[in-house]
Amino acid sequence: MNHSVRSKVGLGVALFAALVLAAGTAWAQMAAAAPSAGSDVIKIRKMAPVPGTKTPVFRTATASQASARQPDWWRVMVEYETAPDWIDELEFTYYVYMKDQSNKGAEVMFRGTVTYVNVAKGRHYSDMFLHPSTLARMGRVEQVALVVKARGAVLATESTAQTPNWWDRFTPVDGVLLNRSQTPFSFVDYDMYEAIKPVAAAAR
Repeated sequence: MNHSVRSKVGLGVALFAALVLAAGTAWAQMAAAAPSAGSDVIKIRKMAPVPGTKTPVFRTATASQASARQPDWWRVMVEYETAPDWIDELEFTYYVYMKDQSNKGAEVMFRGTVTYVNVAKGRHYSDMFLHPSTLARMGRVEQVALVVKARGAVLATESTAQTPNWWDRFTPVDGVLLNRSQTPFSFVDYDMYEAIKPVAAAAR
């Protein structure tokens, strides 16, 4: 092999090595920019529906007739654990499948999202609610699912049904599932829960 050929081969090898190095660097930068999926970031330890949760009663100096009534709410509670020292935001999206008893059992899938901010390493809790009037109209909850995201990446899912991603089969109905800041439970066990990111008001 003459000197010219050896030079061309050496140049080709060097160029290939540079491309591999650049690709590896870019991949590493992408991995560092987004949370990695799976149990290395978050682990859902338990998801349990809690039907029959009574409306909390806050006593004031003046008694009211409304305080004597304690209807049942539906609630789902999740226990989870995070590994990083801090996570800026964690988005929990809940899906609840029901059959509308006021409309011949028509299928309905409610969706509710709550975002927690400044989540420290350790064990935490999340919950979501259905108002008593929703239960009175719809009947019982059939299935529940949860999808947890950070920066748009899915980190964990949990479901009471075995069918994967069953919630994608339905058109979701928003605005019915309520996070605790939208309910009378917002001040109950306040320090057990992470700070909820306020939802920006829609522009008019």
